[in-house]
Formats: sequence, C-alpha cells, structure tokens
Amino acid sequence: MAEPKTISVNIYGQDYMLKSAGDEEYIHKIAKIVQERMKEVESTGLDANSQQLKIAVLAAMNIADELLQSEDKKNRLITRIEAKGNSFIEYIDDRIKEIESTKEK
Repeated sequence: MAEPKTISVNIYGQDYMLKSAGDEEYIHKIAKIVQERMKEVESTGLDANSQQLKIAVLAAMNIADELLQSEDKKNRLITRIEAKGNSFIEYIDDRIKEIESTKEK
C-alpha cells in the first residue's frame, strides 16, 4: 500500500488536511460530494456550531469514501460478470457451429 500523504481539501469554507494513501484526485472527488451534501443541508436552514460541523464533515467524508469504494467494487464485479457471460455465449456459439457442421456431413 502507498505511503500516506497529506492532502488539502476545502469543504464548506473550511480547510482540512487529510492523511491518505489514496489518490489525490479521488480524495478531491470525495470532498466534492461532501461539499454538495453540505450545501443541501444548508438549504434546509439548519445551523450548527463549528465543532459539530467539523465532525459532520469528517463523518461525511468517510461515508462518501465508502460509497465510492462500493461503486468501484460493483463496477468491477459487473465487468467480470459481463466477461464471463460473453465467454459463455462464445462457447455456446462454438458448440452450435460444431453441431451444425456435423449435420452437414
């Protein structure tokens, strides 16, 4: 696993220095999701003191990370399933061609 590095993100007007072994672009993608969610919360008229807000942001970062990891895992599984399905179809097509060629003889 890669060595953790410090990545700076700004969410909801607050700067956060995060240590992560993950890709910097990935961390910024997570921060963007959290920013969008924070704006959604803001639009409801809710207000919180700054300490609670920081805790909420960090919790939201973890949630967004889990979401993105789940989506990535799902996409990898779909790719594997499609590949196996295509292999199965090719196998069946080959068997059909063999059967048809033996009938012609």
